[in-house]
Amino acid sequence: MTIAPADPRVLESWPAELASLPFGSPEFKAANARLAAEDEARCAPFVRAMPTWINLTSTTVCNLQCFMCNQFLDPNSPKFVMDEDVYAKVVRELYPYAQTMQLSAFGEPLMTPKMAQKLDDLERYGMKLEMVTNATLMMKESRFREQLLRCLELVTFSMDGATKATYESVRQGASYDEVVGNITRFCEKRLELPPARRPRMNFNYILMKRTLREAPRFVEMVHQWGGDQIVFNHLVTFHPSLVGESLNYMRAEANEWQDRIREVAKALGVQVTLPANFGDTSSPALPAATEPATPADGGHEHTPAATPGALPKAERPCSPPPIKCWFLWRRVYFTPFGDVVPCCLAGMPHFGQIRDHSFWEVWNSPTYQQYRKHVFTERPLGKCRTCYLIYPNAELAGAEGFEY
Repeated sequence: MTIAPADPRVLESWPAELASLPFGSPEFKAANARLAAEDEARCAPFVRAMPTWINLTSTTVCNLQCFMCNQFLDPNSPKFVMDEDVYAKVVRELYPYAQTMQLSAFGEPLMTPKMAQKLDDLERYGMKLEMVTNATLMMKESRFREQLLRCLELVTFSMDGATKATYESVRQGASYDEVVGNITRFCEKRLELPPARRPRMNFNYILMKRTLREAPRFVEMVHQWGGDQIVFNHLVTFHPSLVGESLNYMRAEANEWQDRIREVAKALGVQVTLPANFGDTSSPALPAATEPATPADGGHEHTPAATPGALPKAERPCSPPPIKCWFLWRRVYFTPFGDVVPCCLAGMPHFGQIRDHSFWEVWNSPTYQQYRKHVFTERPLGKCRTCYLIYPNAELAGAEGFEY
Protein backbone atom coordinates (compact mmCIF):
# COMPACT_ATOMS: atom_id res chain seq x y z
CA MET A 1 0.00 0.00 0.00
CA THR A 2 1.37 3.40 -1.02
CA ILE A 3 0.09 6.40 0.94
CA ALA A 4 1.00 10.06 1.07
CA PRO A 5 0.51 12.72 3.75
CA ALA A 6 -2.95 14.25 3.71
CA ASP A 7 -1.42 17.50 5.01
CA PRO A 8 2.28 17.89 4.10
CA ARG A 9 2.64 20.71 6.66
CA VAL A 10 2.86 18.09 9.40
CA LEU A 11 6.29 16.90 8.30
CA GLU A 12 7.68 20.42 7.94
CA SER A 13 8.18 20.60 11.72
CA TRP A 14 9.86 17.17 11.93
CA PRO A 15 13.64 16.73 12.09
CA ALA A 16 14.87 15.92 8.59
CA GLU A 17 16.16 12.46 9.50
CA LEU A 18 12.73 11.48 10.79
CA ALA A 19 10.70 13.11 8.04
CA SER A 20 12.66 11.07 5.48
CA LEU A 21 11.44 7.74 6.89
CA PRO A 22 8.96 5.76 4.73
CA PHE A 23 5.63 7.42 5.34
CA GLY A 24 3.30 5.30 7.47
CA SER A 25 5.90 2.60 8.12
CA PRO A 26 6.45 1.11 11.61
CA GLU A 27 9.70 3.12 11.82
CA PHE A 28 7.80 6.28 10.87
CA LYS A 29 5.14 5.63 13.53
CA ALA A 30 7.84 5.00 16.15
CA ALA A 31 9.51 8.31 15.24
CA ASN A 32 6.16 10.09 15.62
CA ALA A 33 5.77 8.53 19.07
CA ARG A 34 9.25 9.74 20.10
CA LEU A 35 8.44 13.31 19.04
CA ALA A 36 5.16 13.18 20.98
CA ALA A 37 6.99 12.03 24.11
CA GLU A 38 9.58 14.79 23.75
CA ASP A 39 6.92 17.47 23.31
CA GLU A 40 4.96 16.18 26.30
CA ALA A 41 8.08 16.10 28.49
CA ARG A 42 8.73 19.79 27.87
CA CYS A 43 5.02 20.76 27.96
CA ALA A 44 5.33 22.23 24.48
CA PRO A 45 2.23 24.22 23.46
CA PHE A 46 2.94 23.52 19.77
CA VAL A 47 3.23 19.80 19.03
CA ARG A 48 5.32 18.45 16.17
CA ALA A 49 3.90 14.93 16.33
CA MET A 50 0.45 13.68 15.49
CA PRO A 51 -1.52 11.64 18.05
CA THR A 52 -0.22 8.14 18.64
CA TRP A 53 -3.60 6.96 20.00
CA ILE A 54 -7.04 7.72 18.57
CA ASN A 55 -10.50 7.18 19.99
CA LEU A 56 -13.40 6.97 17.56
CA THR A 57 -16.85 7.45 19.01
CA SER A 58 -18.01 4.82 16.57
CA THR A 59 -21.29 4.51 18.45
CA THR A 60 -22.96 6.08 21.47
CA VAL A 61 -25.42 3.20 21.66
CA CYS A 62 -25.18 0.85 24.61
CA ASN A 63 -27.11 -2.30 25.44
CA LEU A 64 -27.06 -1.66 29.22
CA GLN A 65 -28.50 0.95 31.58
CA CYS A 66 -25.93 1.40 34.33
CA PHE A 67 -27.32 3.62 37.08
CA MET A 68 -24.18 5.82 37.25
CA CYS A 69 -23.92 6.41 33.49
CA ASN A 70 -25.10 9.44 31.58
CA GLN A 71 -26.75 7.13 29.05
CA PHE A 72 -29.22 6.23 31.81
CA LEU A 73 -29.34 9.52 33.71
CA ASP A 74 -29.93 11.77 30.71
CA PRO A 75 -32.91 10.82 28.53
CA ASN A 76 -31.56 13.18 25.87
CA SER A 77 -28.20 11.44 25.69
CA PRO A 78 -27.68 11.06 21.93
CA LYS A 79 -27.72 7.66 20.23
CA PHE A 80 -25.52 8.02 17.17
CA VAL A 81 -23.10 6.11 15.00
CA MET A 82 -20.08 7.77 13.38
CA ASP A 83 -20.62 9.36 9.97
CA GLU A 84 -18.74 7.48 7.29
CA ASP A 85 -17.13 10.64 5.86
CA VAL A 86 -15.77 11.52 9.32
CA TYR A 87 -14.39 8.02 9.73
CA ALA A 88 -12.75 8.15 6.29
CA LYS A 89 -11.12 11.53 7.05
CA VAL A 90 -9.68 10.25 10.33
CA VAL A 91 -8.26 7.20 8.57
CA ARG A 92 -6.70 9.34 5.83
CA GLU A 93 -5.22 12.02 8.08
CA LEU A 94 -4.23 10.14 11.24
CA TYR A 95 -3.86 6.40 10.66
CA PRO A 96 -0.42 6.72 9.00
CA TYR A 97 0.94 8.28 12.24
CA ALA A 98 -0.99 6.48 14.97
CA GLN A 99 -0.19 3.13 16.54
CA THR A 100 -3.47 2.40 18.34
CA MET A 101 -7.17 3.02 17.80
CA GLN A 102 -9.78 2.66 20.51
CA LEU A 103 -13.41 2.13 19.64
CA SER A 104 -16.13 4.10 21.37
CA ALA A 105 -15.68 5.25 24.95
CA PHE A 106 -19.30 6.46 25.11
CA GLY A 107 -21.16 3.36 23.97
CA GLU A 108 -20.59 -0.38 23.78
CA PRO A 109 -17.89 -0.72 21.08
CA LEU A 110 -19.10 -4.10 19.86
CA MET A 111 -22.32 -2.39 18.72
CA THR A 112 -20.26 -0.47 16.13
CA PRO A 113 -21.54 -0.91 12.55
CA LYS A 114 -19.21 -2.31 9.86
CA MET A 115 -16.77 -3.77 12.35
CA ALA A 116 -15.16 -6.00 9.72
CA GLN A 117 -14.26 -2.96 7.59
CA LYS A 118 -12.76 -1.17 10.56
CA LEU A 119 -10.65 -4.19 11.44
CA ASP A 120 -9.50 -4.40 7.79
CA ASP A 121 -8.39 -0.75 7.94
CA LEU A 122 -6.44 -1.35 11.14
CA GLU A 123 -4.56 -4.25 9.58
CA ARG A 124 -3.89 -2.30 6.38
CA TYR A 125 -2.37 0.63 8.28
CA GLY A 126 -0.44 -1.48 10.78
CA MET A 127 -2.47 -0.39 13.80
CA LYS A 128 -3.72 -2.21 16.87
CA LEU A 129 -7.09 -2.03 18.59
CA GLU A 130 -8.09 -1.16 22.13
CA MET A 131 -11.56 -1.70 23.51
CA VAL A 132 -13.33 -0.97 26.77
CA THR A 133 -16.32 -3.30 26.79
CA ASN A 134 -18.99 -4.57 29.13
CA ALA A 135 -18.26 -8.11 27.82
CA THR A 136 -21.90 -8.93 27.09
CA LEU A 137 -21.22 -9.32 23.35
CA MET A 138 -17.58 -10.35 23.46
CA MET A 139 -18.03 -13.96 22.41
CA LYS A 140 -21.23 -13.62 20.36
CA GLU A 141 -19.70 -11.87 17.35
CA SER A 142 -18.18 -15.05 15.93
CA ARG A 143 -18.12 -13.85 12.30
CA PHE A 144 -15.12 -11.62 12.99
CA ARG A 145 -13.82 -13.06 16.25
CA GLU A 146 -10.56 -14.36 14.79
CA GLN A 147 -9.80 -11.03 13.13
CA LEU A 148 -10.72 -9.23 16.33
CA LEU A 149 -8.20 -11.31 18.25
CA ARG A 150 -5.53 -10.56 15.64
CA CYS A 151 -6.10 -6.82 15.93
CA LEU A 152 -6.53 -6.53 19.67
CA GLU A 153 -3.71 -4.97 21.63
CA LEU A 154 -5.69 -4.37 24.81
CA VAL A 155 -9.17 -5.26 25.96
CA THR A 156 -10.50 -3.71 29.16
CA PHE A 157 -13.55 -5.30 30.73
CA SER A 158 -15.71 -2.99 32.84
CA MET A 159 -17.11 -4.98 35.72
CA ASP A 160 -18.27 -3.66 39.08
CA GLY A 161 -18.90 -6.20 41.82
CA ALA A 162 -17.91 -9.80 42.45
CA THR A 163 -21.37 -11.24 43.10
CA LYS A 164 -24.42 -11.59 40.91
CA ALA A 165 -26.60 -9.34 43.08
CA THR A 166 -24.14 -6.45 43.24
CA TYR A 167 -23.02 -6.65 39.63
CA GLU A 168 -26.54 -6.76 38.21
CA SER A 169 -27.62 -3.85 40.45
CA VAL A 170 -24.94 -1.74 38.77
CA ARG A 171 -24.79 -3.09 35.21
CA GLN A 172 -28.53 -3.16 34.65
CA GLY A 173 -29.53 -5.32 31.70
CA ALA A 174 -26.50 -7.61 31.96
CA SER A 175 -26.36 -11.17 33.26
CA TYR A 176 -23.54 -11.80 35.71
CA ASP A 177 -23.31 -15.47 34.76
CA GLU A 178 -23.22 -14.66 31.04
CA VAL A 179 -20.53 -12.00 31.46
CA VAL A 180 -18.36 -14.24 33.64
CA GLY A 181 -18.77 -16.99 31.03
CA ASN A 182 -17.84 -14.64 28.16
CA ILE A 183 -14.69 -13.43 29.91
CA THR A 184 -13.72 -17.01 30.79
CA ARG A 185 -14.10 -18.14 27.16
CA PHE A 186 -12.16 -15.12 25.94
CA CYS A 187 -9.34 -16.01 28.32
CA GLU A 188 -9.26 -19.53 26.89
CA LYS A 189 -9.04 -18.19 23.31
CA ARG A 190 -6.37 -15.72 24.39
CA LEU A 191 -4.21 -18.46 25.84
CA GLU A 192 -4.36 -20.35 22.55
CA LEU A 193 -2.36 -17.53 20.93
CA PRO A 194 1.45 -17.39 21.07
CA PRO A 195 2.56 -15.20 24.04
CA ALA A 196 3.85 -12.42 21.76
CA ARG A 197 0.44 -12.11 20.07
CA ARG A 198 -1.78 -12.24 23.13
CA PRO A 199 -3.71 -9.03 23.76
CA ARG A 200 -3.33 -7.49 27.19
CA MET A 201 -6.40 -7.88 29.37
CA ASN A 202 -7.28 -5.20 31.92
CA PHE A 203 -10.29 -4.54 34.09
CA ASN A 204 -12.04 -1.36 35.23
CA TYR A 205 -13.80 -1.39 38.58
CA ILE A 206 -15.71 1.56 40.06
CA LEU A 207 -15.34 1.92 43.82
CA MET A 208 -18.59 2.92 45.50
CA LYS A 209 -20.55 2.00 48.60
CA ARG A 210 -22.11 -1.13 47.10
CA THR A 211 -18.95 -2.46 45.37
CA LEU A 212 -16.21 -1.57 47.88
CA ARG A 213 -16.40 -4.69 50.08
CA GLU A 214 -16.36 -7.04 47.07
CA ALA A 215 -13.24 -5.52 45.51
CA PRO A 216 -10.74 -7.92 47.18
CA ARG A 217 -12.76 -10.88 45.90
CA PHE A 218 -12.72 -9.31 42.43
CA VAL A 219 -8.90 -9.21 42.59
CA GLU A 220 -9.03 -12.97 43.18
CA MET A 221 -11.29 -13.42 40.14
CA VAL A 222 -8.95 -11.46 37.91
CA HIS A 223 -6.02 -13.52 39.17
CA GLN A 224 -7.87 -16.69 38.13
CA TRP A 225 -8.53 -15.20 34.69
CA GLY A 226 -4.88 -14.22 34.24
CA GLY A 227 -5.63 -10.51 33.86
CA ASP A 228 -2.85 -7.98 33.54
CA GLN A 229 -4.17 -5.07 35.58
CA ILE A 230 -7.18 -3.73 37.46
CA VAL A 231 -7.81 0.01 37.49
CA PHE A 232 -9.94 1.10 40.44
CA ASN A 233 -11.52 4.55 40.32
CA HIS A 234 -13.89 6.38 42.62
CA LEU A 235 -17.43 6.91 41.45
CA VAL A 236 -17.77 10.39 39.91
CA THR A 237 -20.90 11.93 41.43
CA PHE A 238 -21.94 14.18 38.56
CA HIS A 239 -25.63 13.68 39.44
CA PRO A 240 -27.20 14.16 42.91
CA SER A 241 -28.69 10.66 42.88
CA LEU A 242 -25.16 9.23 43.00
CA VAL A 243 -23.94 11.03 46.13
CA GLY A 244 -25.10 8.32 48.51
CA GLU A 245 -22.74 5.84 46.79
CA SER A 246 -19.68 8.08 47.12
CA LEU A 247 -16.76 6.90 49.28
CA ASN A 248 -16.10 10.51 50.17
CA TYR A 249 -18.71 10.06 52.93
CA MET A 250 -17.17 6.87 54.35
CA ARG A 251 -13.48 7.75 54.19
CA ALA A 252 -12.12 5.63 57.04
CA GLU A 253 -13.84 2.49 55.78
CA ALA A 254 -12.74 3.26 52.23
CA ASN A 255 -9.12 3.42 53.40
CA GLU A 256 -9.44 0.09 55.21
CA TRP A 257 -10.83 -1.69 52.15
CA GLN A 258 -8.35 -0.08 49.78
CA ASP A 259 -5.54 -1.36 52.01
CA ARG A 260 -7.15 -4.80 51.89
CA ILE A 261 -7.25 -4.63 48.08
CA ARG A 262 -3.54 -3.83 48.06
CA GLU A 263 -2.77 -6.74 50.38
CA VAL A 264 -4.68 -9.27 48.26
CA ALA A 265 -3.21 -7.94 45.03
CA LYS A 266 0.33 -8.12 46.40
CA ALA A 267 -0.18 -11.67 47.67
CA LEU A 268 -1.52 -12.83 44.29
CA GLY A 269 0.82 -10.77 42.12
CA VAL A 270 -2.01 -8.82 40.46
CA GLN A 271 -1.17 -5.32 39.29
CA VAL A 272 -3.68 -2.77 40.56
CA THR A 273 -4.05 0.99 40.28
CA LEU A 274 -5.88 2.54 43.20
CA PRO A 275 -6.73 6.10 44.25
CA ALA A 276 -4.65 7.46 47.12
CA ASN A 277 -6.06 6.84 50.58
CA PHE A 278 -7.80 9.75 52.26
CA GLY A 279 -5.45 11.61 54.58
CA ASP A 280 -8.30 13.21 56.52
CA THR A 281 -10.75 10.47 57.50
CA SER A 282 -13.29 12.91 58.98
CA SER A 283 -15.97 12.35 56.38
CA PRO A 284 -18.17 15.29 55.35
CA ALA A 285 -21.82 15.08 56.25
CA LEU A 286 -23.86 13.34 53.59
CA PRO A 287 -26.07 15.80 51.68
CA ALA A 288 -29.83 15.55 52.00
CA ALA A 289 -31.21 12.42 50.40
CA THR A 290 -32.20 12.63 46.76
CA GLU A 291 -34.53 10.39 44.83
CA PRO A 292 -32.89 7.59 42.85
CA ALA A 293 -32.27 8.58 39.28
CA THR A 294 -34.73 7.61 36.57
CA PRO A 295 -34.40 8.28 32.86
CA ALA A 296 -36.68 11.29 33.34
CA ASP A 297 -34.28 13.02 35.70
CA GLY A 298 -32.23 14.61 32.97
CA GLY A 299 -28.58 14.32 34.00
CA HIS A 300 -26.34 17.31 34.56
CA GLU A 301 -28.99 19.93 35.29
CA HIS A 302 -28.96 19.47 39.07
CA THR A 303 -26.43 20.51 41.70
CA PRO A 304 -26.64 19.11 45.24
CA ALA A 305 -27.49 21.76 47.80
CA ALA A 306 -24.93 22.73 50.41
CA THR A 307 -25.35 20.79 53.64
CA PRO A 308 -25.13 22.53 57.01
CA GLY A 309 -22.26 21.12 59.04
CA ALA A 310 -20.39 19.70 56.04
CA LEU A 311 -16.62 20.07 56.17
CA PRO A 312 -15.34 22.81 53.86
CA LYS A 313 -13.21 21.61 50.98
CA ALA A 314 -9.59 22.58 51.06
CA GLU A 315 -8.35 25.19 48.66
CA ARG A 316 -6.27 23.86 45.79
CA PRO A 317 -2.54 23.88 46.62
CA CYS A 318 -0.61 26.47 44.62
CA SER A 319 1.42 23.90 42.75
CA PRO A 320 1.13 21.73 39.64
CA PRO A 321 -1.27 18.78 39.88
CA PRO A 322 0.13 15.48 41.20
CA ILE A 323 -0.24 13.63 37.87
CA LYS A 324 0.80 15.03 34.52
CA CYS A 325 -1.73 14.90 31.68
CA TRP A 326 -0.74 12.85 28.65
CA PHE A 327 -3.88 13.31 26.56
CA LEU A 328 -3.06 16.75 25.18
CA TRP A 329 0.11 15.52 23.49
CA ARG A 330 -0.59 11.91 22.56
CA ARG A 331 -4.31 11.19 22.38
CA VAL A 332 -7.43 12.51 20.70
CA TYR A 333 -11.15 11.71 20.67
CA PHE A 334 -13.51 12.15 17.72
CA THR A 335 -17.27 12.47 18.07
CA PRO A 336 -19.57 10.85 15.49
CA PHE A 337 -19.82 14.14 13.61
CA GLY A 338 -16.15 15.11 13.54
CA ASP A 339 -15.74 17.24 16.67
CA VAL A 340 -12.22 16.99 18.10
CA VAL A 341 -12.28 16.42 21.87
CA PRO A 342 -9.02 16.31 23.85
CA CYS A 343 -9.93 13.59 26.35
CA CYS A 344 -12.66 11.43 27.88
CA LEU A 345 -13.54 13.77 30.77
CA ALA A 346 -17.29 14.30 31.02
CA GLY A 347 -18.31 17.74 29.82
CA MET A 348 -15.05 18.53 28.02
CA PRO A 349 -15.78 20.90 25.10
CA HIS A 350 -14.62 20.14 21.60
CA PHE A 351 -11.60 22.06 20.31
CA GLY A 352 -12.48 22.11 16.61
CA GLN A 353 -14.05 20.27 13.70
CA ILE A 354 -12.26 18.10 11.15
CA ARG A 355 -15.00 18.46 8.56
CA ASP A 356 -14.09 22.13 8.25
CA HIS A 357 -10.33 21.98 8.84
CA SER A 358 -7.29 19.82 8.53
CA PHE A 359 -6.75 17.95 11.79
CA TRP A 360 -3.28 19.49 12.01
CA GLU A 361 -4.86 22.95 12.18
CA VAL A 362 -7.10 21.92 15.06
CA TRP A 363 -4.32 19.97 16.85
CA ASN A 364 -2.16 23.10 17.07
CA SER A 365 -4.97 25.63 17.34
CA PRO A 366 -4.82 28.44 19.94
CA THR A 367 -7.22 26.49 22.19
CA TYR A 368 -5.09 23.36 22.23
CA GLN A 369 -1.93 25.40 22.81
CA GLN A 370 -3.45 27.30 25.73
CA TYR A 371 -4.63 24.09 27.41
CA ARG A 372 -1.18 22.52 27.00
CA LYS A 373 0.45 25.63 28.39
CA HIS A 374 -1.64 25.60 31.58
CA VAL A 375 -2.49 21.95 32.34
CA PHE A 376 0.61 21.25 34.44
CA THR A 377 0.42 24.47 36.46
CA GLU A 378 -1.60 25.66 39.43
CA ARG A 379 -4.06 27.21 36.94
CA PRO A 380 -5.30 24.49 34.55
CA LEU A 381 -8.08 25.58 32.20
CA GLY A 382 -11.70 24.52 32.01
CA LYS A 383 -12.61 20.95 32.90
CA CYS A 384 -8.95 20.12 33.53
CA ARG A 385 -9.61 21.62 36.98
CA THR A 386 -11.95 18.73 37.80
CA CYS A 387 -10.12 15.83 36.15
CA TYR A 388 -10.53 12.57 38.07
CA LEU A 389 -7.32 11.19 36.53
CA ILE A 390 -5.14 14.10 37.64
CA TYR A 391 -6.94 14.49 40.98
CA PRO A 392 -8.09 10.96 41.94
CA ASN A 393 -9.86 11.99 45.16
CA ALA A 394 -11.41 15.02 46.76
CA GLU A 395 -8.48 15.90 49.01
CA LEU A 396 -6.01 16.18 46.14
CA ALA A 397 -8.40 18.19 44.04
CA GLY A 398 -9.29 20.91 46.53
CA ALA A 399 -12.30 23.18 46.22
CA GLU A 400 -12.38 23.24 42.43
CA GLY A 401 -11.54 19.63 41.83
CA PHE A 402 -13.00 16.14 41.79
CA GLU A 403 -16.77 15.99 41.40
CA TYR A 404 -17.74 14.69 44.84
